[in-house]
Amino acid sequence: MTPRVILMVFDGLRPDMVTPELAPNLSRFADAGSRFPMSRATFPTETRVNCASLATGCRPGRHGIVANVFHAPDAVAGRPLSTGTAEDLEALTAASGGRMLGVPSLGERLARAGKSLAVVSTGTIGSSILLHHEAERLGQFRWSSHGRRYSTTRALPAFERFGEPPQAALPNTPRIEHAMTIFIDHVLGEISPEVALFWSSDPDSTYHYRGLGSADARASITAADAAFGRLLSWWEAGASEAGTQIICLSDHGHISCREKLSTTDLFRAAGFRAGPALDADTDVALALSGPIGVAFRDPADATRVGAWLAEQPWCGLVFSTAKNEIEGEVDGSFAMPLSGVDHKRAPHLFFTLADDDELDANGVAGTCYFDSNLPLLGGTHGGLHPRELNNVLIAGGDAFRERYGSPFAAGIIDVVPTVLHLLDLPPADIDGRVLIEAMSRGETPGEGKRLIHEVGNGSFRRRLDRQRTGATYYLDGGYA
Repeated sequence: MTPRVILMVFDGLRPDMVTPELAPNLSRFADAGSRFPMSRATFPTETRVNCASLATGCRPGRHGIVANVFHAPDAVAGRPLSTGTAEDLEALTAASGGRMLGVPSLGERLARAGKSLAVVSTGTIGSSILLHHEAERLGQFRWSSHGRRYSTTRALPAFERFGEPPQAALPNTPRIEHAMTIFIDHVLGEISPEVALFWSSDPDSTYHYRGLGSADARASITAADAAFGRLLSWWEAGASEAGTQIICLSDHGHISCREKLSTTDLFRAAGFRAGPALDADTDVALALSGPIGVAFRDPADATRVGAWLAEQPWCGLVFSTAKNEIEGEVDGSFAMPLSGVDHKRAPHLFFTLADDDELDANGVAGTCYFDSNLPLLGGTHGGLHPRELNNVLIAGGDAFRERYGSPFAAGIIDVVPTVLHLLDLPPADIDGRVLIEAMSRGETPGEGKRLIHEVGNGSFRRRLDRQRTGATYYLDGGYA
């Protein structure tokens, strides 16, 4: 019998917060199954970028979602495009010849093999779409807590049977509980797809607005874990013995907002005509996402901007068009391909905001500068801090080793090839690898190696660390 695979995603969950106190069900599942403590998100460590990486097994340089917010003037003129809205994603699809993503998604690959993917999501509208963007065309199930408009025709009966989703909240426990009922009773119990994915918006949304060390954040982890506990009980009641596998993961980690700034104002104060899009009054366009994307009217201005950024204490790492394998054309920058964002939609230049591993006021390690509407001490992500890059990845079921901790680097890009492997489908043309070290036979995936790259001169140095497992690379951290 072909095993069913369940993907359980906890948006933003930091691995160091998976403890018996906060997440007893996930902790028990991790202790019994296979853990990947060196798992990494893709950069930018933003949700919708990693939704696309989870859906495709590829980095942004292949799937084309290069940030949560980026310039795509062929799709949206006069402002940066936001992947959080259905309208902007539709415009991007139209401008790309009908393809939202540059590579096939898991849903598409399964459909070609006569199999299906079902998604139940309490994440943002854009996240829900990106997880299974071809679901309507393929006649498959995608239910969004944002309502019928963002769900597929196949999912509409769930609204009739289970009612409308509760109002969003912090923590978002009522919505998550409602969605889990649909997932267990309807999707797993009746539709029974080969692959089913559940997306919990917590703890991410609560981290953002209440802070990583807050009572609400802790409660959001425990409540999301309780929802997973319901799924775990269903699995242990018979699905586990029937060959169903569960992979639990988060899409990225978090650090805390330490000091707010306005990069647009800083650029303008330095003499650059900066704004959100290139127009008569703007020579330098900023897309304010996790990392900040910069487009130039005159590409020669990139040299001046790069030299100025290198002197700013709030600037982290900079990426630009490759000069060689390591260095970018802009002095002091890294080559864009090292970031994994070497795509035609990538900006002329990307830069992160500086961070550290100091304790915030709530005693949580990891803080940074930020340029957003989040509150001071709110959780944020998008950069290259190791705590942003490190994501949860745990697998259980009879296909996986028991009580195993992988010593190899792994990542979110490895989920799709592993799922396809479990379903005896070829994981071809994918950036990620099959997590074979955790399979029952425990094969070695190849040599593991750490690579350290440095750029800069004089008064500044920047460092980018990567890990390699076999032929697959993962970003490990950026240091300014």
